[in-house]
Amino acid sequence: MNHLDDITSGNEHRTQALHRVLDQLARSNNPLLSEMANAVQDGQLTLRQAATTEPYGTELAAPFQTFWNTYQEMTPEERDDLTSRP
Repeated sequence: MNHLDDITSGNEHRTQALHRVLDQLARSNNPLLSEMANAVQDGQLTLRQAATTEPYGTELAAPFQTFWNTYQEMTPEERDDLTSRP
């Protein structure tokens, strides 16, 4: 199990979704998030390390909070749909 599987409890759909997000961040116009995503993808940094260290953690906090607020308002069906998208 890799560190992304650990974060997603081994849920294949969630792991794939997390990989897609990292791919998007790697292509981001935000150089700090792009650097962080590439480091995570290359195995130089775990996502947990990125989220809890400066400057990456601070840069990730605001968009994550927006996502989390939206996610918390979703129905279980909407959450399942979100994690099952290819």
